[in-house]
Parts: sequence; structure tokens; C-alpha cells
Amino acid sequence: MSLINLVLAADEVDISGLERSTTTALNMKSFTDLGSLFSRDLLNLVFILVGLLFFASLVMAGWEYMMSSGDPKKVAGATTRFMNSLLGLIMSFVAYLVVKIVLSFLGIGSLI
Repeated sequence: MSLINLVLAADEVDISGLERSTTTALNMKSFTDLGSLFSRDLLNLVFILVGLLFFASLVMAGWEYMMSSGDPKKVAGATTRFMNSLLGLIMSFVAYLVVKIVLSFLGIGSLI
């Protein structure tokens, strides 16, 4: 049999035992359903946005501190901005932990 006949002889190949793999070349799960998209990817996106907002607020607080020229009101404003951004970062991680704990107590911890 020639190579062309082997390739075109699809009726001789049994593919009933093959399963569809959902793992890509980088060992990452491919998109399978909306639940997995919103649970993992959305959560990662939220934490990336929180980190970017914290970084931007940190840069703005540093800029305000550098431009304060020793003025106590401006230094206090920069310190307040820094503390508020740090508090927001901590609150976002604590909120995530609280949700994880509550879901594990309810027995549906696999949602996040």
C-alpha cells in the first residue's frame, strides 16, 4: 500500500478510544465552560487590577511626598494616601480569604 492510501484509509483507523485532552502545550487548561472562566480567570484579573491600583497609588503618594517640600500638610496627605492604598490591598486579600473560608465551610470550596 502506498503512503497516500495509508493516509486516506480513514475507515481503517479506530478513533473511538481516544479522549479529547483539555491541556494545552503549556500545561494550562483550555477554555471548557463558563464556570471555569469566571472562577479562575476573573479572580486573577481582579487581583491584577488590585495590584496595579496599589502600585499607581503608591507612585502617586511618593510623588506627593517628594513634591511636598517639607510642608506638613502635604506630607500628611501623602502619608494618608499611602496608608489608604496599603489598607485597600490588605482588605482585598482578607476578603478573598473570608470567601474561601466560608465556601469551604459550606462545602462548595471548588467554586473559587
